[in-house]
Amino acid sequence: MSESHSLCRIISKKGIMSRKEAAKQVIAGNVSVDGIIVKNPGLVVPVSAKIEIQGEKQEARHKIYILLNKPLKCMTTRDDPLKRRTVYDIVKEEEWVFPVGRLDYDTSGLLIMTNDSVFAEKLASPESKIPKTYVAKIKGRITDSELKQLGAKLVSTTGLSTRVEITIHEGKNRQVRKMLESIGKKVVSLKRAAIGLLKDDALKTGAYRKLTVDELKLVLKK
Repeated sequence: MSESHSLCRIISKKGIMSRKEAAKQVIAGNVSVDGIIVKNPGLVVPVSAKIEIQGEKQEARHKIYILLNKPLKCMTTRDDPLKRRTVYDIVKEEEWVFPVGRLDYDTSGLLIMTNDSVFAEKLASPESKIPKTYVAKIKGRITDSELKQLGAKLVSTTGLSTRVEITIHEGKNRQVRKMLESIGKKVVSLKRAAIGLLKDDALKTGAYRKLTVDELKLVLKK
């Protein structure tokens, strides 16, 4: 018995486009399965089915993995109603890619973009417990007891401001900021410094590059 999934999920897993974009194409009547036009995005079909979009047969795309050093004041979305800069204004690839997880508008640092939904699901899943390490600059000082409470490491301090390193495994919305705010610390800046064991201090802000096979292993290593 052949494996089956929803039509939009299959299109996404082939690395063609997002499920959201696939649903739009289906509803518009641009998608056919084994020669029959379908308009139900949730339709379950065999993985082996012949899928065409606007008359073109869709095969699984070459997998691509990109590491972006996201700058501040940049949205981790394709479109922004307020017309703010997005990661797609920076990353220009022929293949469709999407961000794995998100970094806030006011958070900079490492962000992976890919068209491999299986890899993305594994990296983003809380069950995988892949660590993400952040460096936060806060106003004032921090005590040893506060560092212990947060599970943080002291990076540097001037007295007026302090930098701490915090590693989390779940990646809830604004989690690091909330952790620091819970002990009365004002966050001046926040940067993701590592994903898994992957770091790249040489990658300039606003730049991106392809990841190697060995680096992908570092990403998923706990």
